[in-house]
Amino acid sequence: MTSPAETPARYHRAAIALHWLIALALVLQLALGFRLESIPRGTLQFDAFQWHKTLGISILLLSLARLALRFALPRPAEVGSGLSLLAARATHALFYVVMIGAPLSGWALVSTARIKLPTMLFGVAPWPHLPLGPGAHEPAEVAHAVLGWLLPALIALHVGAALWHHLQKDEVLARMMPAGRNLNAALGIAGVLLAGAAWLGFAGPVPNLWRSAASTEPVEEPSQAASEDAIAATESAAAEPSAAASDSADAKAALSPDWAVQGGKLGWSTNWSGSAIQGSFKRWTAQIRFDPENLADARIAVDVDLASSSSGDSSRDESIQGAQFFNTAAHPRAKFVSSKVSKAGAGYTADGTLALNGVSRPARLRFTVKIDGDRAVASGNASLSRLAFNVGTDEWQATDQIPDAVGVNFSVQAKRKAE
Repeated sequence: MTSPAETPARYHRAAIALHWLIALALVLQLALGFRLESIPRGTLQFDAFQWHKTLGISILLLSLARLALRFALPRPAEVGSGLSLLAARATHALFYVVMIGAPLSGWALVSTARIKLPTMLFGVAPWPHLPLGPGAHEPAEVAHAVLGWLLPALIALHVGAALWHHLQKDEVLARMMPAGRNLNAALGIAGVLLAGAAWLGFAGPVPNLWRSAASTEPVEEPSQAASEDAIAATESAAAEPSAAASDSADAKAALSPDWAVQGGKLGWSTNWSGSAIQGSFKRWTAQIRFDPENLADARIAVDVDLASSSSGDSSRDESIQGAQFFNTAAHPRAKFVSSKVSKAGAGYTADGTLALNGVSRPARLRFTVKIDGDRAVASGNASLSRLAFNVGTDEWQATDQIPDAVGVNFSVQAKRKAE
């Protein structure tokens, strides 16, 4: 116990700083929490939940630090007696229950969800799941809801008590203000900051502070310069024929069935909770042998660097590369090799084998080709079963959030090779 002589008149500077940091985070978290369900599903809501989880873990860590300081440092004497003192003690105790219990119950919710979404603090640092079984999910959900509704009541009580002390013109409120500042000015600044935090959560750019309003940044397509290493080194045969080339050489080149890729896009598409998600691979190579007059000799081989997948959301992309999806640490590449190319209506089909995530399965590409001399443009698509390739394991095997069928689309510009 602190003796009267050691009892300070004010709280320690560290305690004051933590108090106001936690207050701002709580107001922002409360406002964002009420807004979460109204945010349209998809990338924007995913970012909002990441921001919500980041705030929750931040509040947890700050509150634990504040609690440690409460026991480690001397603090001003309690004010009041009887019921008022009991109410003040109860309010402070409940605040710690909420500040620590709400983040912990939210952490437990995320850790026991049937579909586990990754938690990336501030979009950078991964945060682990708690080692809890599914039986803890419902109690955590109830606790999180109760504590979430208790928070605004405690804030109202705390602010009301602070204003009452201010009207009484005692020194209670000044003990939690930075030293040397005019109390009215400090209260005004605090009010503006708290109102700003509430606005950010309810109507402001949060969670747009993450990566812009709707994560609409375009998916980067492989350009000629950026993907030279992904176009089979562009191969020397892809160079433009010189003006001095003979007519016979041009004629011979025009007959070659082999093509050098000059650029294009390899993309994928799926849905998450009913919202469309699209992505593309930045690095891939293709070897193409195709002559519409000799399909028996046609061959298509595609090699994809799975770690180059991009959907415009870094957290989601990191999760896709993890062990539950592409598992790029163990299987960094996907490869398709055709075994037969056939005419199909106005286009063609390429039947072959796709090797992905350590699994090889039959796959079929549908495509159309337009050939103009030594230039060609091809585009097509395929539908793959992600579960057949073990893409989406554990909780992600459920198809209510992400369907089994995943679309693949491609467009390629190519130049005929010289023989």
